[in-house]
Order: sequence, then structure tokens, then C-alpha cells
Amino acid sequence: MADNVGNGDRATTSSVRCPSHYRRRKTKRGRDPREDIDLISSLPDEILQVILSFISTKLAITTSVLSRRWRHVWCDTPSLSFSDNCNLDPSSVDKILSRYTPRKMMSFQLCVRSLKYDHPYMYSWIKFAMCRNVENLWLEHRLHDIPGFFYNNSSVKQLYVKSKHACVNPRCSVSWTSLKILTLDGCNLILC
Repeated sequence: MADNVGNGDRATTSSVRCPSHYRRRKTKRGRDPREDIDLISSLPDEILQVILSFISTKLAITTSVLSRRWRHVWCDTPSLSFSDNCNLDPSSVDKILSRYTPRKMMSFQLCVRSLKYDHPYMYSWIKFAMCRNVENLWLEHRLHDIPGFFYNNSSVKQLYVKSKHACVNPRCSVSWTSLKILTLDGCNLILC
């Protein structure tokens, strides 16, 4: 009975030992650098840019701190979205637009409900989107007058303008040759 408990003789201790394949230490092999990249980062830039277009521009820019791979991905997103709910700063918007590289923009959303933003800033942001051949333009603003360049654009397919005080009064010919959907919410429409 004493032999079964293990009194130091080899016969009993060897029966209690772990099999040799459990005792081996796993040796570290050299890591494959591809294992360090997550699956999302391995996607092509075009797909990452589409993914980033579904979130706010401010949030998309924060992805640039993830890694070198993500540093400039946001610069080519097909859509930009700015809202004064996110502490919109005119100088930071100008800086973002200066780093934006695509010549074609799918959508541009500008939601400025407060009066603290100067009209020239907003006019330049709208003009920027129109110069990039924006297809879907969404504006929520407090502009009282819409500038003349706004009425001459051949790329806009969908236009949404929401304003309690805006006066849509084209003093020039309107040339929206691609426009399919026009929504004016709360605007004063004056046709002469």
C-alpha cells in the first residue's frame, strides 16, 4: 500500500508523471508580420473609405491615430459630414478640407444651426463641395440668402436644404441638369 502512495521508488513516480508531449515547452518561432495586421486593416483603401463614410468626419479623422496604415485613409473618403453638434470650428473645417484629396465627392453634409458661424465660411464650404462635383448635398443652416453659385451645378443629383429663414430666390438661371430629388424644408421659395 505504501508503494502506491509513492515512497520514492521510480515505479510509482513514473506512473504519475505527465506524458512527455505535455511537458515540452513550446518554442517561439519567428512571427509572420502579416499576423500583426488585423483583418480590417488588410482591406483595400477603397473599402475602408466607404466604411469611414458612414460615420461623422470628426470620428473618421480620429482613426488616423490607429496606425500608419490608417493615417491618411480618411482623406479619400467619398463623403464628408460636419455638424455644429460636434463643436464645429471654422479653422479646423478649413484644415480638413485642405487635406481632402478626391476630385469627386459622393455626399457632403453641413448642419450648422447656430448663428456663430460667419456666412463666408459656410459659402466657401458649400463651394468646395460643388467644385468636387458632389452628388448628394445636404444643408441645414441659418443662412438668409443663398449665393448665386449655388444655382449652377451639373453634378448634384440630390439636394436637401433645411432652413427656417433661407430665401431661395435665384436671381440667375438655375442649371441643375442632374438633379433628381429636391427637398426644401422651411425655406421661402421666391420665383420671379
